[in-house]
Amino acid sequence: MLGVLIVLSLFAAQLVRLQGLDAASVSAAALGQRLTTKAIPAARGSITDVDGEQLAVSVERRRIIADPTLVVDYKRTEKGPDGETEVVGEGFTAAADVIAEITGADATELTRRLTEPLGEQYTILVADASPQQWQEIKAAGIRGVDVEEFMRRDYPLGEAAAPLLGWIGSGDMPAGGLELVNDEALTGQPGEAVYEVGRDGEIITTGVYEEDPAQPGQDLRLTLDADLQWRAYDALRTRVEEAGAVSGYAAVMDIETGELRALTSYPSFDPSDTTQSAEAMRNAAIEDVYEPGSTSKLITAAAALEQGIAEVDTPIEVPVTMSRGGSRFKDVEPHPTWYLTFAGVLAKSSNMGTILYGEKLSDQQLYDWMRRFGIGEPTGLGLPGESPGLVPEPSTWSATTRYTFMFGQGLSGTMLQQLGVFQAVANDGVMVPPSIIAGTVDEDGRYTEAEQAGGERVISPETSQTLTDIMQSIPSTEGTAPLAAIPGYHVAGKTSTASRVDPDTGRYEGGVTSSFMGFAPADDPKYAVAVVVQRPTRISEYGGVIAGPVFSDLMRYALQRDGIAPATTPPTQVEIEFDPDEKVPGQENVTLGDLAIKDERTDG
Repeated sequence: MLGVLIVLSLFAAQLVRLQGLDAASVSAAALGQRLTTKAIPAARGSITDVDGEQLAVSVERRRIIADPTLVVDYKRTEKGPDGETEVVGEGFTAAADVIAEITGADATELTRRLTEPLGEQYTILVADASPQQWQEIKAAGIRGVDVEEFMRRDYPLGEAAAPLLGWIGSGDMPAGGLELVNDEALTGQPGEAVYEVGRDGEIITTGVYEEDPAQPGQDLRLTLDADLQWRAYDALRTRVEEAGAVSGYAAVMDIETGELRALTSYPSFDPSDTTQSAEAMRNAAIEDVYEPGSTSKLITAAAALEQGIAEVDTPIEVPVTMSRGGSRFKDVEPHPTWYLTFAGVLAKSSNMGTILYGEKLSDQQLYDWMRRFGIGEPTGLGLPGESPGLVPEPSTWSATTRYTFMFGQGLSGTMLQQLGVFQAVANDGVMVPPSIIAGTVDEDGRYTEAEQAGGERVISPETSQTLTDIMQSIPSTEGTAPLAAIPGYHVAGKTSTASRVDPDTGRYEGGVTSSFMGFAPADDPKYAVAVVVQRPTRISEYGGVIAGPVFSDLMRYALQRDGIAPATTPPTQVEIEFDPDEKVPGQENVTLGDLAIKDERTDG
């Protein structure tokens, strides 16, 4: 009895020490063994269009994981006809069947993952499940099955905006587009949860729970219109496929602000499939450079007007062919001698007529005017991979370079650079850099508008109006691009069918680049639209036929969506041709033919 009393007294002393003197430290040690820390992922900021429609959004998802050493003891039970609970399956196969029924995964594959785990006590069963699916799995009570939370990036417009928005690659890292260049603003601050778990890993609901909540990233609001973006992509894709072309790009820009309402290219890619090659996931609309061809004649025409070389009705006698720099030049289609006005040369897109007045500009003037209109340098849009194009300096020119420069061959640029020329003409001569980010929205809903670059005058309002008047004759039944016309609206625009360099040979063997660019309404411009199709092999090669219909569709949609009423007056008319025998008023012995700019050279 004495021995028993001594032992009991030792137990009592130990209990006093544990529950009294050392209670706090022992309790803390036990609690420390039960506490688990878990990261709370932060929601990445959404990317929306100008009206708040989501273009890129993070959605809460679940990764179903398991400890096979615990799952192996699972018994699936059901109530039989007599109301008694009976076992209907055991082990890995039974657990796999339950999870497959809920998630739609393959039961055989789930069983394999349990029998051949990634680690002794870890395997991934379902890589991407919804929170609701996890709740149903949890309710099944499969011991050893758990979940990892993560955020998945979804892109509602899919391929239509993928090159522009970019994507989230492996390791949740941004890759390309706006996701990459705005990663700091979009990325949130992860949180942390600390809680108690039991022996089998279950959360002790009455235990300690502390949470440092995650801070979501800022939302990015773009200038894009989601509906217009999709329409541009769909129309472009259809036309590229119809024409048997290799690719195409399209853009819609607000004239006054330079804000892009649509910017797309085809072929595109699925932003949710990150296994594609980098080449397939590039943004061709801003990375591809090409020789613009006749749309660049607008720059030469603007330079001639600004330098006082020509006026809208200046007569120009265009020969059948002519020689310059040791090479013979001609227009796209054979023709007899044309008696065109300056306006007629631009309206009929005559290469030789353009040379006749353009050669009165010096090499340096030609170069400076190209650069003044932004050709040869990035637009400032800020997207990764944007090309500056190439405008060779006069010191590197060959004998024919100055002449091909005048009608857009021998230099290269991007679609946005060319569209900027039309924006400047439509905006009374003031060029505004393109922009695509409208602002940001923080977690409290406060909107901060992005700083926009100011405009710069490149030509006078008078020159702008003259060019606008001339270009109204092009997208009409009398012009070279009737398919670009929009019934009821006055449209100003320009076609181009430019020789395309084969990237493999470096020679003009790659077919053509067909494009149409313009703006409307011509009397009060609201939007500028560009459509470019590379190497069409069916239907036609001409820009008015290939790109004109897409331009008409996009411009009509944009104008009608904004409720812009059709015109109530006829479009401005300009004289396209002149009678060479017509007498000059006040000069009885002088005809217009005598005053015409004509080919008087015989070199080569």
